[in-house]
Amino acid sequence: MHKGVKNKPAKLNNTGSAIVTVIVVVTFISILATTILYMSGMNFFMKMTDLRTKESFYDGEMALEEIKAALMAEASMACEEAYTKVVINYAATDGATRYSLFQNEFLSTLETNWQAKTHNAANPDAPFSYETVLQQLVDEKYRSGISLEASILNAGSLEVHRDEGYALIRGVTLQYTDANGYTTVISTDYLIMTPKLNWGVDGSRTEWASGEGAAQLVRSDIDMSECVQYYNWVKK
Repeated sequence: MHKGVKNKPAKLNNTGSAIVTVIVVVTFISILATTILYMSGMNFFMKMTDLRTKESFYDGEMALEEIKAALMAEASMACEEAYTKVVINYAATDGATRYSLFQNEFLSTLETNWQAKTHNAANPDAPFSYETVLQQLVDEKYRSGISLEASILNAGSLEVHRDEGYALIRGVTLQYTDANGYTTVISTDYLIMTPKLNWGVDGSRTEWASGEGAAQLVRSDIDMSECVQYYNWVKK
């Protein structure tokens, strides 16, 4: 009698499955690594672009700061002249009158001096434009980028507001492209305010003197940087 033969389970053919698994895993890791490298590269590119843009902006902004510094000097000279004229008649006026006289003298002197900058000594019949005047206040590398807004009437001239005690230079625009090809465009007005002096305290009379003393007081005791400010500043 034949003994029954037990059926053995057939083995599955796994030939090549291991290498397929390895290929799938390697492919997945490669895709993940590529994605990470791509994102890192994009992040680096974006940061470099932002850095270059900021460098271009700060470099270009120097031109506007140079104009501001020049206007501070103009305000300082106008302040000195106005102060001296008011001090001469100090005893004959009261505080309110002194303040009014000083404000009017300051704005009038500022307006006259700014207008005088358009004078062309070589050809008096062809005065310089205010655009040219502003360009001469900045470093040569910025000059071609300084312009005035065509849509603003009398842009670049000194617009005086006597009742409010300030003056405006409107529509100054800077377009600057650096060595890396990044361009910055900024437009702004310049606000010039009458310096604040206490003309109503009679006890302070001995602290003020005409001539050289007045000039020295103006330079040392008045912060002219607060008199000139950006107004309607826009980065385009």
